[in-house]
Amino acid sequence: MMLPYVGSGDYCYSNSLHMALRGSGAASEEVPLPGFLECLTTMPFGHAFLKRGETVQFFFDGLDPHRGLTRAIETLGWTCQLTQGGDEQAALERLALAKGPILVGPVDMGYLTYNPNAAYARGADHFVIVLAVEQDIVLLHDPKGYPCVPLDLKAFLQAWKAKAIAYTQEPFIMRSDFVRVRQPGRQEMIAQTLPLLAENVRDDPGGPQVYGSVRAIRLFADYLRAGAHPGLCGELIYFAFPLAARRMLDAVSFLQEGGLNELAGLFEQKARLFGQAQAVAVRKQWHAVAELMDRLAALEERVLAVLP
Repeated sequence: MMLPYVGSGDYCYSNSLHMALRGSGAASEEVPLPGFLECLTTMPFGHAFLKRGETVQFFFDGLDPHRGLTRAIETLGWTCQLTQGGDEQAALERLALAKGPILVGPVDMGYLTYNPNAAYARGADHFVIVLAVEQDIVLLHDPKGYPCVPLDLKAFLQAWKAKAIAYTQEPFIMRSDFVRVRQPGRQEMIAQTLPLLAENVRDDPGGPQVYGSVRAIRLFADYLRAGAHPGLCGELIYFAFPLAARRMLDAVSFLQEGGLNELAGLFEQKARLFGQAQAVAVRKQWHAVAELMDRLAALEERVLAVLP
């Protein structure tokens, strides 16, 4: 099997969850590394193709990190206070009453003005840790690479509304007051996650706006052959392909640890395809990317065949 990857990457909710649990009293050896947490969310498993009019989005993941976080927290044997909705004043009151580190998200990255790329990230979802609210400033740990960073309260509230985030219908989502209620072993956590990840891989809503599983990959390949939108191309090379490759490698380790070596081997092949897609997408060879997505679809059919 391929060497696991260690390096930069976009694991915002898993990194935030790791910080939240450590900040809530868990020792370092009691909190799995972010790659394992990512698999507990089931986000490395599944695909989704969204088409709303002329707008197309493709996700090499389980689509809903909000649900994924809930899954991971429960599997880890923790509880937390999950709150959402209401107006700005109610959200700020909840924030003031929360105990311990506060995992906030999704937020809209376009309003995180300390990030020099914020202007290009409007509508992109993100998760952060709130450390404190000091008058009109919110102090954050942003796992994108910005620790101890202050953000104007008005900008924070705009980000926290998450109006442009497709998978959530409520603003001001936060998790706080983390408490451990049991301490499961790693094999127990893997066993509890396997049926959920299989559900993600098989899930296909069938349209007319959302498609999943193998059909989603084939639709995406056809879309690329027809000429990809420049905005989507940028998202693929700066975010989606590198993230997908890393997720597949973490899935390899997760599945191997669970004794699913054949399935792990297929996910290693998926990681290689995403790495190849990154290399040719940077050169704007979209027909070659489409061919790689065809190969990914065929590989996903094999994944479906060997799922437990």
